[in-house]
Amino acid sequence: MTIPRNRFGSAVLVASLAFPSACRQDNAPAEAAFAGAKKREPARVMVEPVVQREMVRRLETTTRVESQSQVQVFARASGVLVELVVEEGDIVELGQLLARLDDRDARLRLDDASAQLVDAQANLPKLQLAIQESQARLEASMRSAEQASRDHERNEALAKSTDRSVALISNKDLEASALAKSTAWATVEQNKLALERARVEATNGETAIQRSKVAVERAALELSYTRITAHVAGVIAERSIKVGDTISSSTLAFTITDPNNLRAVFFRPQRELGMFQGALHAGSAEALAHTAELEIVAWAEALPKRRFKGVIERIAPTIDAASGNFRVTARMDPQAEGDPGARLLPGMLIRIEIVTERHPRALVVPKRAIRREGDRSSIVVVRDNKAHSVIVSEGFTDDTSVEILPAESAELAPGVPVVVVGNRDLEEGAEVLVTESAERGAGV
Repeated sequence: MTIPRNRFGSAVLVASLAFPSACRQDNAPAEAAFAGAKKREPARVMVEPVVQREMVRRLETTTRVESQSQVQVFARASGVLVELVVEEGDIVELGQLLARLDDRDARLRLDDASAQLVDAQANLPKLQLAIQESQARLEASMRSAEQASRDHERNEALAKSTDRSVALISNKDLEASALAKSTAWATVEQNKLALERARVEATNGETAIQRSKVAVERAALELSYTRITAHVAGVIAERSIKVGDTISSSTLAFTITDPNNLRAVFFRPQRELGMFQGALHAGSAEALAHTAELEIVAWAEALPKRRFKGVIERIAPTIDAASGNFRVTARMDPQAEGDPGARLLPGMLIRIEIVTERHPRALVVPKRAIRREGDRSSIVVVRDNKAHSVIVSEGFTDDTSVEILPAESAELAPGVPVVVVGNRDLEEGAEVLVTESAERGAGV
């Protein structure tokens, strides 16, 4: 059946007139929902206040603790070990006996050298007496020679008398007096040589005494080498010998360490050399030891939750060519802060934190408060229950917090609430419902 054209148009017209009413009825719930969406509930956020406290910059490294006076004690003589006086862990003083070798042969050598010294000392008075005797003979011969000279001169005078008819002395007597004179002076020369010989022998006797004393001292020194003693005061860290061992002068006997004078040696890259040298104040190690910067705090794996203080003593003036690092030596306090019973021991592995710079009045927020977009950092603060974004620069950090440096136009002060949870999708000026952080509520 075909609908007339005019009737079709009438049907469309009727439907179109009825449609607006139907549309308004169907869209009423949607409009109500849209109107409700405009009135959002305030976003719930957790806040913590900005805190003003000290923040520091740290460098971290690991190393092992060393004793500043760790000494390896070697035997200085060969022989059989017959006695051990100390054991590992014993505290020893400088020069204390640690062990003893068989010393019978060394004692015999000392006794022999002592006997030779006694002989040399006993012979010296005889040699000095020989000098006196030679001196006396020389003086006697001098008097005899002088008398013989006077007699000969007298005889010569008599022989030259002007009265030739009377012979006051014969030629034979004159010749005899001349011979006596020559003989007397020859005896003087012999006695001079004898005196000089006696003096030389006495000098040799004194030299023999000195040589014998040296021999005694050497024998005594060799005897002392049979006693192994401590070169430094400290603790026996290791014993490497036992009774009955035949040891030589190159045998390591003990290792002694001083547990009260400890150090830590570590290496840092050369780019930090200027910072370390700057703290030295023109190379003064004393000034560095008392400066507030570059202080050291250490933790030992064997002593958890114990802090140990240290100060830098010296910095190597050269760079290691292989690694490009320089060596730093720090003196460590062996006692833990607040717990003198907890002590560092040589060989312990420690983690070192080096404080290089301090900001005593830094503005600090939790790390969770920082929003990063590219190279820009910001935080969200709450004022009058509305969120406001503040551009900041990040300063020093630690495990949970970060120092913030607000832009010049921004104003931040201690106590200003900063959003730590719920700050990711907040818009500028959005209303918020503040909830205090759980950590702060717990008193953390």
